[in-house]
Amino acid sequence: MFSKIVLALWSGAELIWWTLAWRLVAADHAKGRMAAGDPAPRRSLSVFKPLPPLGAKGLSPWAAGVESFVAQLDPESELLLGIHEADRAATGPFLERMRTEYPGVRLKVVFRSEPDDMANPKISWQKILAPQAAGELWLWSDADIIAPPEFLRTARREFEPGGASMLTYPYVVREIPSPPALLAALFVNAEFYPGVLLLRKLGTVDFGLGAAMLFRRDDFLHRIDWRDLGSVLADDFLLGQKLGPVRIGTTTLTTVADDSDWKEAFRHDLRWARTIRWNRPLGSAARIAVLPVLGWLGYVAWHPSHFFAWVGLLGMIQADVLFAAALCRQSGCRLEWRNLPAMEWWSLWRIILWLLCWLPGSVVWSGKTWRRPREI
Repeated sequence: MFSKIVLALWSGAELIWWTLAWRLVAADHAKGRMAAGDPAPRRSLSVFKPLPPLGAKGLSPWAAGVESFVAQLDPESELLLGIHEADRAATGPFLERMRTEYPGVRLKVVFRSEPDDMANPKISWQKILAPQAAGELWLWSDADIIAPPEFLRTARREFEPGGASMLTYPYVVREIPSPPALLAALFVNAEFYPGVLLLRKLGTVDFGLGAAMLFRRDDFLHRIDWRDLGSVLADDFLLGQKLGPVRIGTTTLTTVADDSDWKEAFRHDLRWARTIRWNRPLGSAARIAVLPVLGWLGYVAWHPSHFFAWVGLLGMIQADVLFAAALCRQSGCRLEWRNLPAMEWWSLWRIILWLLCWLPGSVVWSGKTWRRPREI
């Protein structure tokens, strides 16, 4: 009887969280954006967009993200685009199109051939781009992030009221180009995004999100050591801690889920989970509160012939699938019928992922293996 009570309470906790998550996402989806006629503060802005080595995928995973920012540049803003010298020819047609379609915008392209001089390749790029930045405000944004219309104006307007030294922004996945990309979409839309929206309601935070981080250039130069920042895997987390307090902005950005095979998708998921555990161990451990499928699996293993055990297990798996699909839909991501079989297994994968992230191990990012959150 005691075990049934525990399972009932555990299941109830997850259902309460799923319901709250759905309400948070629905409310965020329903809110309006800044009107097109609203003026943005006249503060100069530099947007940093370094590209990773393009490889076989070419520019396609990042082209939409870069263009979404270029299209919003005004006389007070500029975009610093970092491109590896080896990709000069591959990016030539795209850059020519940007200059033709958006004449007069300040698009500064920086090519480099030298190797990274820090463990974190993204920070190596940011350090190279920084001397070219003329803006009073700096906006760092990951290469694959797509900004909605009016984002740059909205962000500068939000920054004005004060109360925080940095603004950071959540993001969602709106397209699933391949079955393996489903894992990233479910993690971002069903787990990460609702959690960030809840933290936004609770006030300031002490971390950043790589999708977009807006801060004053002078604050960065006075508080941040490049070497320190470049030695960590989660540079956005450290930047938020150093530049805090941080507010979570009201705009939701978009990212591209481009995992093309299951091995890549599983590795991507594990990197996210393990990085969260390294930086927020208590929060990572507390996720077990919304993983009652683990308890039901144990109950089925102990009582394999009990009808109640199997009903509970299958019922909680279907609850995960139902709410995850609803959250994806509210986030603007349409799930196809071909995704449903994989979603049935996703509920079990959440359990495996939670257990794996607590085992000793490493993560791979940008071709480098990290065995700890900081390169020593």
